[in-house]
Amino acid sequence: MTQTNNKQLLEGARTRLEAALSRLAQGVASSREALVVAHEMAEDKRALGERVARLEAENLKLHEQVAAFALAAPAEAADDGRAAALEAEKAALEQNYQLLKRQYASLQDELELAQDAPAAPISDSELAEENARLKQEVLDLTAARDGIRAELDSAIEQLESMIAEA
Repeated sequence: MTQTNNKQLLEGARTRLEAALSRLAQGVASSREALVVAHEMAEDKRALGERVARLEAENLKLHEQVAAFALAAPAEAADDGRAAALEAEKAALEQNYQLLKRQYASLQDELELAQDAPAAPISDSELAEENARLKQEVLDLTAARDGIRAELDSAIEQLESMIAEA
């Protein structure tokens, strides 16, 4: 009887051990998945940071160009109508610049929040949604930058024509 009892105890212990090993294997697998997700998120954050830095540099360059043209434009060579149009265009460019600065600040805040957030497992659908949202933001910022470039090119052409006429 004791031998049967011992066998039953050993079988029970073996079953518990197998269950514990199974849970451990599942934990290891989920940890690996979480590590992969965390690595992908880190790569996305790095890429977003690089894009933000490039946009900031481009915005600074554009702002400097606008400032240089504003300082270089001879006031006496422009008539009042053209000066008013250029002033309006300058105001529009300044508004666009301020908008881009706010968007940059917003992206910077999001980046800091993402870096401060605990590394909790995120579902694939949430990652896909976040990726799509970030791609759309990058496209929007790129479109805004291209719009500002076009406006600057127009302003440059007008300034060059004014200088040529003077």
